[in-house]
Amino acid sequence: MPQPNWAKIIKSWGPVPKKVKPLGSTSPIVWIVEPYFGCNLRCGHCCAGLIPRADEQAMQTKVWYETFRTLNAVSPTVRVDIAGVVGEPTMNTKLTELLAVARRLAPQAQLQITTNGTKLLGKRGKVNYKALLDAGANIIYTDQYGPHERFEALAAASGYPFYTYYDKPAGAPTPWQYYGPNAKFICLMDQPEDWPQSRYRANLLGNWLGHLDWEAGKRFGMKPLAEPIARRCNQPFQDVTVSASGDYLLCCQDGMHKTAGRFGNVLDGPEGFRRFWYGEEMQIIRRRLRLKNRADTTDACAKCNITFSRCDLKHWEDQQVEQFWDGTSWQKMKFDPHVGPFDTPAVVKRTSPGRVPTLAE
Repeated sequence: MPQPNWAKIIKSWGPVPKKVKPLGSTSPIVWIVEPYFGCNLRCGHCCAGLIPRADEQAMQTKVWYETFRTLNAVSPTVRVDIAGVVGEPTMNTKLTELLAVARRLAPQAQLQITTNGTKLLGKRGKVNYKALLDAGANIIYTDQYGPHERFEALAAASGYPFYTYYDKPAGAPTPWQYYGPNAKFICLMDQPEDWPQSRYRANLLGNWLGHLDWEAGKRFGMKPLAEPIARRCNQPFQDVTVSASGDYLLCCQDGMHKTAGRFGNVLDGPEGFRRFWYGEEMQIIRRRLRLKNRADTTDACAKCNITFSRCDLKHWEDQQVEQFWDGTSWQKMKFDPHVGPFDTPAVVKRTSPGRVPTLAE
């Protein structure tokens, strides 16, 4: 397969925009947005098969609008993974037009679609690489559930540059880096059934907070945790996960939406986002994770097997998880017997009424 001149292509995208962080060092790095709750596949490594068909839903246009308005207000230069958590984003029949809305509302965001690719193989061609990229997507990351030669032909027909993940040419861009709103490329990944063993050894298949058809999962070496993992986790410090209903979820591993309703909704706007992102429950969970305590978040972290790379690094300063925002002012965290105090004392900012400060100030 002939390869494009990636250095020239990346240069054509222009300079990478300077990161704008209204929330300072505590700004999220990635937003994960779910256009559709549910999937057209039932894979043994995924909890989507546990979602009743009657519960599946597409994200409503109003929720999509408010997601990207809020995103642009609190983290405008951010990567957005339009992924469906465990769902399939192309199941949303309005996805192409919604991408145009997202591009208009969040002009500096980098929009990535992560898809199983099955809808791209449809004979009618209603969902195709060119239409999605023309509408505003920057990257389409495809788990090739189908003949690889067909996906390569479809990618080539789009006119946009592409490469296969396990034959990545030198200098090709990665989907996990921010290049800005002008990037355009397709990455053809293998489905987990075809992954090399190195990816399994790296523990890259999550167990969806303990929700899985474990008999089906045996094929992938998946089984319930015998006990909570004593490791940190970077997800609640870096990623924002928005469900199809607009509810904020604890993290991208909550494929069954078990934490929906606990953290607010994107319809609450930027102020609601701050109440979620800096709220007491999120801060308690972060404090536990700083001390490698997953066990006491019994309905989520205690059941999770994820140990993504860099998960054990510390994110945020100690004082930034010693306080929470109650919607009016910063409050010092009450003593949590399962967390323990940090060496650094808490800092409570004094601000003018009505202004939400950043924790980086």
